Amino acid sequence: MGLLTFCLNLTLDGCVDHQEGIADDETHTFFTRLMSEAGAMLWGRVTYEMMESHWPAVARGEVAAPPVQREWAVMLEAKPK
Repeated sequence: MGLLTFCLNLTLDGCVDHQEGIADDETHTFFTRLMSEAGAMLWGRVTYEMMESHWPAVARGEVAAPPVQREWAVMLEAKPK
């Protein structure tokens, strides 16, 4: 049986709303490294729709983004979901 890693972005005050804060470079670097060890991503419908509405365009260079976010997006696009 394979390893399942569960990740949840959560602030110390319990906020999980992605619109309340933007992940900094350190956070993107951490999750990019974590994702590099994963074979696939498993999301619910709402998360999938939210992620697919933004990150593919970043990976293709259609949306301006810092290098650390583009690295995340390119790796994310390569993963089975």
